Amino acid sequence: MFIIAKRPQRRSANNTCGRIFAVSGDRGCEDLAIINLVSNQPGAGKTCLAGALAVKSSQMGRRVAYYKPLSVTPEADGDVGFLAPLLVESGSPQEGVPPPLSQPVSFDDLPTSLSDAHADQVEANLSSLESTFDLTIVDWEAQATSAKSQVVLVFGCPAGAPPATVSSAVKERAVHLGDSLAGVVINNVPRHRERELMVDMVADLREQGLPVLGAIPEDRQMLALTLRQVAEFLGGEWIEDPSDPDRWVDRFLIGGNILDSGPNYLGRFPYQAVITRAARPDIQMASLMCNTRLLVLTEGEEPTEYIRVEAQKRDAALLVVPGNTLETAESLGALVDMAHPCSRHKLARFTELAEKHLDGGLGAILP
Repeated sequence: MFIIAKRPQRRSANNTCGRIFAVSGDRGCEDLAIINLVSNQPGAGKTCLAGALAVKSSQMGRRVAYYKPLSVTPEADGDVGFLAPLLVESGSPQEGVPPPLSQPVSFDDLPTSLSDAHADQVEANLSSLESTFDLTIVDWEAQATSAKSQVVLVFGCPAGAPPATVSSAVKERAVHLGDSLAGVVINNVPRHRERELMVDMVADLREQGLPVLGAIPEDRQMLALTLRQVAEFLGGEWIEDPSDPDRWVDRFLIGGNILDSGPNYLGRFPYQAVITRAARPDIQMASLMCNTRLLVLTEGEEPTEYIRVEAQKRDAALLVVPGNTLETAESLGALVDMAHPCSRHKLARFTELAEKHLDGGLGAILP
């Protein structure tokens, strides 16, 4: 079990700071603090919240540490590799932040409390970080926490779960965390259930005494994929290497025999890829005129010269794949599993969503 030297206090009527994480002592809200984040499942949005809090606090002039106690790949953790450089850029060097300790591979096998050996090491690490940094964001890969730690729960809505199931699961997790629970952020609320979950359920949970900070709706940009990921997944070949292989797309359209005009069908979305046969230069040109970022050309054929020229002029990437249009489109269902939060545009987008949908924005969590 680990111990926080200066333990954050729950928000109350007497908390003049108006935030859930204050610090005991005479120095008030500007004192040193540690924010612990846990989640109910992988992909809940915890790392995005950790990054948003850390970067915002660093930009406010604090020296912030991002600490991940446990990882499957402790020497090459992707979250640390992504967030640490961003904090350095924003004015928070990460020298002195220890690497994660090794953990089990399966999320279901993760402990609900730390082993004695891990607990001693984490406690020592936290003590060292607290003496060096103004704020430490602790990103728990596991559900490991203790009664002595104050945490924010990031609850990712399970796909397809009805509101009653989501509410019950939030309450179950809250009971598990007990008095250590300082706040709940519900994330990835389906668009068709925003009213039920973001308004009705949140109000009901608050009436039952749960410290729900708000609910964030699902957002297509958070599932965006890079051109590089699409090409690797489909096994395609570039007509020319894209100017930026990490440029992203957030939806795929099929270019076929459509009843609407090209602009009406292809001009609706700003960050799209279009899948069409290489033998359809008419659809390809209409797609390029609508600022398509990626053309996926099927059946292994290359485009005409004037499509190449127009794509280069508009900085659109051309990818040739061997399968037909239908096979290619159907295979993309598995591509969503490759989406991950470690990108600058996703962190910026999540920050916007959190500021908009959480009561008090990120400032309600920061000390």
